[in-house]
Amino acid sequence: MSLFPDSASSSEPDRKTIQNDMERVRQLTPEPDEEDIRQARKLGPDAPGTGAASPLAMPKAGWKIVFRQVFSEVGSSQTSLSAAGCAFYATLSLFPAISSLISLYGLAFDLQTVEPQLEVLRHLLPPTAYSLIGNRIHELVSQPHTSLTIGLIFSLSVALWSASASTKSILSALNMAYNATETRSFLRFQATALATTFMAVFGAALTLALMVAAPALVDYLPRILGFRKPPPPFDLLVSYGAPLVVHTLAPLLMLLFVFVAVTMLYRFAPCRDAVKWRWIVPGSAIATVLWVLLSLGFSWYVAHFASYGATYGPLGAVAAIMMWFFVSAYVVLFGAELNAGLEERARGAHPRIAGLPQPDPLVAEAVTAEHSP
Repeated sequence: MSLFPDSASSSEPDRKTIQNDMERVRQLTPEPDEEDIRQARKLGPDAPGTGAASPLAMPKAGWKIVFRQVFSEVGSSQTSLSAAGCAFYATLSLFPAISSLISLYGLAFDLQTVEPQLEVLRHLLPPTAYSLIGNRIHELVSQPHTSLTIGLIFSLSVALWSASASTKSILSALNMAYNATETRSFLRFQATALATTFMAVFGAALTLALMVAAPALVDYLPRILGFRKPPPPFDLLVSYGAPLVVHTLAPLLMLLFVFVAVTMLYRFAPCRDAVKWRWIVPGSAIATVLWVLLSLGFSWYVAHFASYGATYGPLGAVAAIMMWFFVSAYVVLFGAELNAGLEERARGAHPRIAGLPQPDPLVAEAVTAEHSP
């Protein structure tokens, strides 16, 4: 008996495996209706938007197809579960992240300048959540200043590691949004989550520093430009510039930080091949705008209608924070789904048929061909 079967016999198990997989698909999922099949065939390689060099080159018909697919994806229960998981871990990681932020900021700046800059969050967070976070920050900045010591490095590392639990849930959720399979090793995945957490905390500390330094820069602007006596326009700028900077530039800096953070997440967090920045910016921009609008709306709703305190008692602030994180995570996943939809439309990729999971490309092709006339 030969130890090496011929090619015909060696290919037989592959065909049986395909048939078994197709049978499991039929048993575990409902059959797609005729409308699902018709739409799947309609969105093939010849649909509008195929071959677009950038989102700006995508025709209106292509954008309509993308948004229809995105709303179908984000309306699924899987997206809601992913956002809920991110919200849960983000709530647990909130105070370790705040401790890390205050520790990093205190190494170079006066901690007493932190609280005034956080006024920009008053209208974005629910009132009870803002009070809870504000009280914790007040406790941290009231503690004696600590220099860069071994103890501080250790406590900062522990805080960052605790905060990275939220980042790991976001990485997994973005993999789902981009239909990516996690192939990174355990150590690489943990390192990616920890590095992402550190960069987020460092970016937040840098944004706070810029918000603090901007009014002082306005005051010293005439000296920087070499004026011994500031001309009248600069007198006006110095007199009214600092309040203007605090009330106008501070929110803009915060928006810029959110936009950059979301863009970096879309670019480096999912386990997928690198794509060009132009396919990431649309989702980042829309997610940033939606996050601001929904945060303002949710804060107003909680302040005027929702009674988390009456319902949850002392846990009302925690419930409000978790709901706010849920809304934020949902917006981030929406932006990721939008970017993924634009990429798929430009490639002319065949979208997934509703009701038919695709565990293997060969199985998916066979199932699609079977339902096609």
